[in-house]
Amino acid sequence: MSVNIKLRCIPTINTYMLTPFVKYVSEGRVVRRQSDLSRYTFQEITERIYLSFLALTLLRYFAQTSGFVKSYSQNTLTYGSFERVRPTANDLHNMMAVVAGDPNITKKLANKNAAMALRQRRVVPVLAIRRYLRDYNNPQQFLFNLESALGINNPDYKNLRRAIADYASLNLTRRKTTTTRLLQALKAKLSGTDIQRKAQEFADKQKLELDNVIDAERTVAGGDMTPDQLQAYRLLVGSNNVRRAKIAADLIKQGKAVPAPILQAFSPIAKIIDDTSGGYSYVRLLQSIQDRAKKKN
Repeated sequence: MSVNIKLRCIPTINTYMLTPFVKYVSEGRVVRRQSDLSRYTFQEITERIYLSFLALTLLRYFAQTSGFVKSYSQNTLTYGSFERVRPTANDLHNMMAVVAGDPNITKKLANKNAAMALRQRRVVPVLAIRRYLRDYNNPQQFLFNLESALGINNPDYKNLRRAIADYASLNLTRRKTTTTRLLQALKAKLSGTDIQRKAQEFADKQKLELDNVIDAERTVAGGDMTPDQLQAYRLLVGSNNVRRAKIAADLIKQGKAVPAPILQAFSPIAKIIDDTSGGYSYVRLLQSIQDRAKKKN
């Protein structure tokens, strides 16, 4: 008795071609495609670029992570320029496209009108950035220039820049404090990305993370913000100060002491109140707005 067996031809899978796709779906990403940009403002993108460079600079100091930094930097430069957002490019490349690529990309951002105006005012040193990604020479000067070019005003990030640029000369306590503060910022702004995961992995192995450093990136318990609140706080204090201003407000409500760096983020609101207190009619108007807001909520 003969048996007929039909063999199905299964096409060979090119695993090399799948590599970018596997990386695409496995890596937590800030920007995979242009449509992702609608979740961010221009300032939020520039902050994430800045934090990426702070993290890469810190990791570059250590033999255990210098290989990762070299590989990530090479990947960032793979396409030669930052002209457009590419699905297979890493986050830093795609975020750089927002500030240094086709200007029309900014129209995809949440604050497209403000973003276009900010983009026109920001002159990002692309050649210096590409050079730094190759050699990481003179981090003090580069990070200071990048901070200025991107318009970074967050005092916490400025302090991080100073500490990271001088990391080799810090004592162990300051190194741990600096690393912890950077990890907090990365968890808030670059969570799940290659950079954040590598920084966390290294800090865990070296026991560089402290548990007693105030996290200015997070709201306190019960302080989660609705989209309307987030937008309102952005208008009141600026996107750089939103989280810390909300922390300050929640601590004040609870009658707790507010650390100076947190309170500083709340100062634009305090100034509004101080300016308004110059006349009875202005105060009454402010109170009426408060009453209307309470009724709505």
